Amino acid sequence: MFSSDCITAANTAAPASDWLFASASSSAMAVEFGSSQNQAKAQPSSSPSLDRKEGSESQTWNLLLAEDNLPDALLVREAIRLENLSVNIHPVLDGEEAIAYLTRIDADENAGCPDIIVLDLNLPRNDGFDVLRHLRASARCANTPVLVVTSSDAPNDRRQAAELGAAYFRKPPSYPEFLKLGAEIRRILADAPID
Repeated sequence: MFSSDCITAANTAAPASDWLFASASSSAMAVEFGSSQNQAKAQPSSSPSLDRKEGSESQTWNLLLAEDNLPDALLVREAIRLENLSVNIHPVLDGEEAIAYLTRIDADENAGCPDIIVLDLNLPRNDGFDVLRHLRASARCANTPVLVVTSSDAPNDRRQAAELGAAYFRKPPSYPEFLKLGAEIRRILADAPID
């Protein structure tokens, strides 16, 4: 399920530490997060990666990224890369696509659930809470850790996310603050149950 629809966050030379990264051309973003048939793939990282358990081989994690804002999606990828996590990112651009993705996993006993879902709340078609409720009702992936990444600071959004078992990261206005997302993803993966 994950092998053909992913982008690997690789540990390659970082761009300048400013907002230039977020303002990459729309054609570059289309290649990066466009149709699944034409997705660009970076070389896998040779950096130390998070292990599922002590003494195990390095683990490549599968992350479902539900984010319709392409510059934010690229920032998520950069935060993961800077944290030296070996992660295959599977991008979806709206809630309907995220729900369809999860439905396909439920229907295929050979498909693995994502190790983590990074979820924007303000998605088109179905919002992030629709996706989260669908996930929690899943026959196979109900326990998948979720990190809500959103610009909303509404107490009701935080409460709903917590009730549905999701961690919460508010999108900050600065590049360095946004990159702290990588450490939060690392923390969640370290606490994730081992299959």
